Amino acid sequence: MRTVLGILLALIIGVGAIAAAPFVHGPYSGAPTESSITISWLSSQPSAARIEYERVDDYATTGSFSNQLGVALPEDGKLDTLHIALESLSSNTDYVYQVTLETPEGDVSSPLGYFVTEPPVGASVEFAILSDSQWQWEGENRLEPIGEAIAADDFPFDFILHAGDIVETPGSQIWNHWFQSFGDMLLRAPFLPVLGNHESGNRSYYDNFVHPPGDGKKNERWWAFHWGDVVVVGLDTDVTKAADYIAQQDWARLHLSGSEPHKIVVFHYPVYSSDAYHGSGYSLDVIFHPIFVETGVDLVINGHAHNYERLQSDGITYLVVGGGGAVPRGLADVHVPQSVFAVEGYNFYVRVIATPEGIAVETVSVAKAADESFELTDGHLLDAFLLPTHPPAASTETRASWLLLLVGLLGAAAAALLLLRGLNR
Repeated sequence: MRTVLGILLALIIGVGAIAAAPFVHGPYSGAPTESSITISWLSSQPSAARIEYERVDDYATTGSFSNQLGVALPEDGKLDTLHIALESLSSNTDYVYQVTLETPEGDVSSPLGYFVTEPPVGASVEFAILSDSQWQWEGENRLEPIGEAIAADDFPFDFILHAGDIVETPGSQIWNHWFQSFGDMLLRAPFLPVLGNHESGNRSYYDNFVHPPGDGKKNERWWAFHWGDVVVVGLDTDVTKAADYIAQQDWARLHLSGSEPHKIVVFHYPVYSSDAYHGSGYSLDVIFHPIFVETGVDLVINGHAHNYERLQSDGITYLVVGGGGAVPRGLADVHVPQSVFAVEGYNFYVRVIATPEGIAVETVSVAKAADESFELTDGHLLDAFLLPTHPPAASTETRASWLLLLVGLLGAAAAALLLLRGLNR
């Protein structure tokens, strides 16, 4: 099935960039589950629409859709981003979809988009990661090559994570540029972002995207995504209230204490970083790191620093991946003690495959970049590594049982010691 999907994906690269003008944003997908997906778009005029969708293997055979969901003309005439759920889907299935706007001038159809529903336990999970796309105000478009590279990647991505600073500022013009630049990528797989400081918690972020089940503002400020053998917890490190950090600690501990063998966390500010400009210093090593150790987290994904760095602390791998389009920034002469490997001067993205054996990570270069220069690379890897699967973490009950056993053994040893002392008198 994924081979067929790879053939069809080539169509995206050819037609994604010429989406018809009535589509301002999209279509794109988000919040996938075992049996549902949300399809989103913004049109330039109020329009009724229909979403047609089909299993990829069936579409490859027939070239047609057998499923359709109609979307009525908005009664209030407002031009808001629509988020339409497709439900009663088959699990572990690749789908292709298309949105058609029914305009007064005639039907206008989008390029084809793709998504997959949740796989079973034991199946591989593949996804892409980027962060700090933002937007440079002058010169050539640095975002589009990154979006095109992810769209053209041979990996069958289940979803795409973004670690924040999606846009430079959350105005409509900036969002329009971002969606146009990443249009091909957004057709590849569902998009799952977290907030960065440049989004500033702006309403437009919540208007544009649908997240997995969460909490905080609109129940979307932080979220948890359970997907086969993987759980991803998305957090917001731009909050300013202690209560919000405490709530996220509880949220993270709850969702990272499940049975998934692979545990991943994504948020914007880095826990550790050798960045010369930002560095670390956000106290996240105190706020979150102990919870990650307690729950056996494998991988923590951060942005904010515009470079690449892999770090390790207490068995946890931290990745700083701020190479999604913003101008790269330098690393300090002396790296933090947790640093294992670091590269500056590139725009890039990361691809990940999680299997029962472990998590394989590859960091893919897109361009060698600086303030005044931007030169595409051959896509060579900046870094590659494997994280073996952790043994299952002991449950709270198991830990308590071992603690009681240990207390009992210590008590028995103390009693024996007292007995021996009595016999030796």
